[in-house]
Amino acid sequence: MAIVPETPLAPIVHRLERDAVGRLIARITDDGRTNYTHDPLDQLTAVTFSDLQGNTQTLSFAYDALGQLLEEQSAAGSLHHHYDELGNLIQTQLPDGRWINRLYYGSGHLHQINLNGQVISDFERDRLHREVLRTQGQISTRSEYDRSGRLRSRQRRHTSQPSLMPAAVQKHFEYDPADNLIGKLDQQPAAQHRQLLHYDATGRIIASQDSLHGQRETFAYDAAANLLDGPQPGAGLVVHNKLLTYQDKRYRYDAFGRMIEKRSAKRGLQRFGYDAESRLIEVRNENGSVLRMTYDPLGRRIEKTEHDTNGYPLGETRFTWDGLRLLQEHRHQQTSLYLYEDEGYEPLARVDGTGPLQKIRYYHNDLNGLPEQLTEADGHNVWQATYRVWGNTLEEVREPYYIEEQNLRFQGQYLDRETGLHFNTFRFYDPDVGRFTTPDPIGLAGGLNFYQYGPNPSSWIDPAGLSTCSSGKGYKFSFGSLRHILRRHSPHVGPPKQLPYSAMKPSRQKGSLFPAGWSNRDIAKATKEVANNPSNQVISNREGFSGKVFEGTSTQSGATQKIRVITDHADPHIGGTGPGVITSSIPIK
Repeated sequence: MAIVPETPLAPIVHRLERDAVGRLIARITDDGRTNYTHDPLDQLTAVTFSDLQGNTQTLSFAYDALGQLLEEQSAAGSLHHHYDELGNLIQTQLPDGRWINRLYYGSGHLHQINLNGQVISDFERDRLHREVLRTQGQISTRSEYDRSGRLRSRQRRHTSQPSLMPAAVQKHFEYDPADNLIGKLDQQPAAQHRQLLHYDATGRIIASQDSLHGQRETFAYDAAANLLDGPQPGAGLVVHNKLLTYQDKRYRYDAFGRMIEKRSAKRGLQRFGYDAESRLIEVRNENGSVLRMTYDPLGRRIEKTEHDTNGYPLGETRFTWDGLRLLQEHRHQQTSLYLYEDEGYEPLARVDGTGPLQKIRYYHNDLNGLPEQLTEADGHNVWQATYRVWGNTLEEVREPYYIEEQNLRFQGQYLDRETGLHFNTFRFYDPDVGRFTTPDPIGLAGGLNFYQYGPNPSSWIDPAGLSTCSSGKGYKFSFGSLRHILRRHSPHVGPPKQLPYSAMKPSRQKGSLFPAGWSNRDIAKATKEVANNPSNQVISNREGFSGKVFEGTSTQSGATQKIRVITDHADPHIGGTGPGVITSSIPIK
């Protein structure tokens, strides 16, 4: 591994092996070999990586008859999942034996999360299934929305506080006609904080004014959305979207566009090394410390270790995953469990420790899911932070007895304090410049700027480091609308008690078929991808139509299809429709 190469790098070669039906069964790189095993239904049942020294890592998966994941086994232990008859995930057993339980309303929306029967949070919803109240220990938070369905305010109060009194903590949000967040008012018992945000015509953030710290940030961009020091010519240096200079920072890249060196006044010289999959595996700091990272066969980081200049270990952190969400971390014999809101990446609570000594701490987040405060079950604040626009921590305060680190940042991100970078699942994010440190692995299909995080971090998130989406809750299926799509437009057997497409009478076979190689899971995933990309929205010329229409392409199981998705439309023939709900989806030419 060459961190700063003196000669041109050898090409990165990935060799792929497939079986007779075209399924990937092996991937060979300069680091080793990864083998993939499938069952007769094309479901991935095992992934094994063997390095050049003969060490192996194996992940195995088991499914039920509907293709729902029942078990995942890894070196960290086993995760077991249980579902109700509507396909809602109702139980997850952790490797340490604890159970995360979820209760749902009849509409399929989350009602409660509890851990071994101990309530973490309850959720109340309005007739449109929007969350209007949540409990977090002895704290309750009420949410209100404007006529456009945007979150207008959050009011947080202790359960002992009379309801007629103003809430102790209040947050208010303001938007422009393009739905950009332009103002936040945060009223705390001891202080009041107001932030104003300004955007250009393309939705990029150009200025932020903060009353709490008297801070003003301004931003300028080139035509490809790269940050510049200022609007004047020659401000900053960008070559092929690789940012070379910004303020006091200097960057170097290798021939594959990966950041290999960073100089800054705060941290001095840092050097970065990568494996054959372009995953960051080593960081050397100017003080001589070295951070090394290990990944599982799916590319999820499972360990990081820090050593001093003499190679003495300074610390080790191990990570456990549930899908692509961080589930647990283990550091200094301390275990922390992360719980999230529904299917997203916005943290709800963390459980530090196990057994009778475990402590539940609750997250209170900004509109984009960025954690701002942690409170105990009794409502006492143990940690809080303020940030710059692109996620850099401006100020962090915690109680002396709170020894755990709170490292979650933008949704899907984890702060590595050893380097200052944010781990972002499949890439790393540099909050100093609001961009990724390596190019998008999908190339131009991911956009013209391979390093861009999003137009602005107030409205956009990228939990996996691969694809941005709106920071709102996103469009989801009700059971009724998903059943409608699979019954009318899928060639496969749908949810329980649903006939396959081919068994229906011709008069009931509405619309065109999705690609034959797509499973129902592929159809659902593709539909949500298209609906949750705001750039896919098109204007409907249908008179009296009240919903939203999105058109876009999605690639699943090797086949690409253009899709039209309808959301927010109250169709009396489909159950559970309304704002935030996907109503229908059909392939189009």
